[in-house]
Amino acid sequence: MDLVKQNLAGKKLLVLGASVNEITLVERAQEYGVYVIVTDYNLDYNLSPAKKLADKAWNISWSDIDTLEKKCREENIDGVIAGYSEFRVENTIKLCERLSLPCYCNYEQLEFTRDKRKFKERCIRNGVPVVKDYKTVDSVDEFPVIVKPVDRGGSIGISIAANKEELEKAYKYAMDLSVCKDVIIEKYIADCNKFDVYYEIVNGEIILAGTDDVINAKNNALKKVVQSGWILPSKYQKQFGQNVDESFRKLIMDLKIKNGYIFFSGFADGKGNFMFFECGFRLCGGHLYNYFPLVGYYDNLDLLLEYQLTGKVTKQSIKKIDERLKCLTINLYSKAGTIKELGGFDEIKRIEDCKFVLQNANIGQICKEDEAILSKLGMAYFCSNSNEKLLKDTNLLYSYFYARDLYGNDLVYDRIEQSELKKFLV
Repeated sequence: MDLVKQNLAGKKLLVLGASVNEITLVERAQEYGVYVIVTDYNLDYNLSPAKKLADKAWNISWSDIDTLEKKCREENIDGVIAGYSEFRVENTIKLCERLSLPCYCNYEQLEFTRDKRKFKERCIRNGVPVVKDYKTVDSVDEFPVIVKPVDRGGSIGISIAANKEELEKAYKYAMDLSVCKDVIIEKYIADCNKFDVYYEIVNGEIILAGTDDVINAKNNALKKVVQSGWILPSKYQKQFGQNVDESFRKLIMDLKIKNGYIFFSGFADGKGNFMFFECGFRLCGGHLYNYFPLVGYYDNLDLLLEYQLTGKVTKQSIKKIDERLKCLTINLYSKAGTIKELGGFDEIKRIEDCKFVLQNANIGQICKEDEAILSKLGMAYFCSNSNEKLLKDTNLLYSYFYARDLYGNDLVYDRIEQSELKKFLV
């Protein structure tokens, strides 16, 4: 950490975006003595809270490359970074290219990560198993299926269709939200567990940093895909390492990735079989970078910050600290309604095992259940080597947290049941 701080102190960083998620980027960079500028078009800083914390804020859209290039030259920017969006990563690449600044990602790698069809083609080429898909609406021969824009992330535009009528509706919905106007139809995997895997690449060295099991909301009758929580490491991590890890290493080398952090999403059937459907070459929206250094790996946030500002990553010795340490991340989503009461975050922060808390919503905010992705109220994650403590932490979180609408109704979309957690805490 001292070497990283030494390398970054006095540098100037531009962050594309100024939402609540970018706050962590701003704070971490400032810890290292970096002068941080954030940018988006919002004049209301309540909508862009990272502007309140940054050393300077620009009211310029992160897609206005020409204006940003001019401002970056005037400010003598040393690096540009985007946090949690493939679209902002694209603009990061463009700016870095124009300004001759280092960038961990190139256009070919970006297309692989944000085009689900190209992702699957590349996976097949390298022996990575993928979820079955259908070329057209008429070729679907079994239901349910899941329908998605090929080029959106964060569950935007995703629907589950149980019959032909629902499929046609879902297809139009996904097409409307697709930037490139392309949709992919995949077999809905109901009898497997959602599974993610995370790799760090440092100066060409590929490191399997972690895996997780995803807990999906159970109360929505297949209307939406809602990730209510993640548990790291996955109970299938050993199986993955034995059966699929080598194919992913081939894939990463095929993509010529030399530095950065990449994650892949798929399914595990518990019998050693895996199927994958998408990936992200960016920071994970679950803010899991806080977990990896706890078990001895690189901090993903530090990794990207250092590379974007200097074009290199400080080598560190990889040593696992605690094989038993587990991380439980809980997402809090909203039903439809206007938030009148919202709280409990301070109490959650004081829970012994709590490592991170984020408030995403505010009083007065209108939440819509029919949006492309549900409105997020907040999130928290806990680390412990005791399953019993993590179960207790979950109960405490739900006892402290509250969100109510104008009529006093509970707004929380889903609460993970203890019985569901126990399936993964093994």
